[in-house]
Amino acid sequence: MTYNMKKIFLILLITVLTKNINAQSGVPDTLAYLNTIVADKANYIGQPFSVLFNSLQIQTKYFHPIRAVVYNKNKETSTSFAFYYPQDGLDDMYLTYPCLNVYWQTPLDATQSDSIWENNNGGGWNTTAYNFYKNAIISDIKVRE
Repeated sequence: MTYNMKKIFLILLITVLTKNINAQSGVPDTLAYLNTIVADKANYIGQPFSVLFNSLQIQTKYFHPIRAVVYNKNKETSTSFAFYYPQDGLDDMYLTYPCLNVYWQTPLDATQSDSIWENNNGGGWNTTAYNFYKNAIISDIKVRE
């Protein structure tokens, strides 16, 4: 196979895989869909996370707590919610993008979210994670590409 044929084959393979991942989620373009959520964020700000979660047309598969208070690492100020679960750890992390960054009105207990993250195979989404976040009040939503 020549270099150009390999290149074309690789592009076609990536295109097919990307379409399959998006088709499984029921949303043809994840980034475009997430941008519609951000454009409509006024409907979610001041509401519990469960309102946003229940309106999503794609399944949350992964979460990652974020701390932005330098002097207090026990405060989770925002959380990334992704729609792909990385199978091979750090090697697959790029596949969790695009994702939603949800900022909390009142910082959450990072110690507790870390424990949930660790007990869920490094951020896998499940009922325990949902129950932790469902009542947290949203202050902002952004797309993370």
